[in-house]
Amino acid sequence: MSSISHIVKEIVSSDPSTLQCILNDIVNYTKLSKKLKPLVSEAIGHEVSVDTIKMALIRFAEKIFKEFNILKRDVAQVLARSSIEIRTGITIVTIRNAAFSRIAQYIPLLSTRSRFLAIMQSILVTTLILDDESSEEIISRLNKDDIMSIQRDYSAIVIVSPIEIMYTPGVLSYITNILALNNINIVHIESCYTDTIIVVSREDLIKAFQVLSKHIDISKKLLTINQHSVTNPDK
Repeated sequence: MSSISHIVKEIVSSDPSTLQCILNDIVNYTKLSKKLKPLVSEAIGHEVSVDTIKMALIRFAEKIFKEFNILKRDVAQVLARSSIEIRTGITIVTIRNAAFSRIAQYIPLLSTRSRFLAIMQSILVTTLILDDESSEEIISRLNKDDIMSIQRDYSAIVIVSPIEIMYTPGVLSYITNILALNNINIVHIESCYTDTIIVVSREDLIKAFQVLSKHIDISKKLLTINQHSVTNPDK
């Protein structure tokens, strides 16, 4: 039974849609068991009954319900103490690392007068997220071949969170998930200490701000309710 449970767990965990249905308690376990039967039977090497798969599913669901409730509580505690800031007129400039080494000397001076500046370096390229004015200054110092891409007229949402975000799993996953569910495309995302920087199109800015603000407000209400329950257990 343990091997069947493991296989069921692996199959369901690799399917975000099915996993979300289980977490939202909107799944028909009998129908899902019938759907998984061919996959589980093939993985095991012999026929596995629907009832056996269903039992494994229910046990898996009970376990992740407990884990998810703890995760939701921890994520809510972080979001409840977070705030949102907006920056408009943002340009994303992606350049070769060799080019960045040549302009790096200008970054300290630029950071003192730039409205917005964030830098992320990967193995081959460096991405600079700047206000439009600063981006033009950087671009003017680069050769055409240095530049991989320029994305203009974007907006940045900065979520300022408490220090606990650095040690709480699931916060970024929760944020990206609620944006995706609302059909909001994340152009770029990065973390800087306790700040989460999310770049979206100008068209998506208001919607993204409203969605994130709503979930922060919900988290605050949940935190207040939980605190009231702890301090007044008999009420």
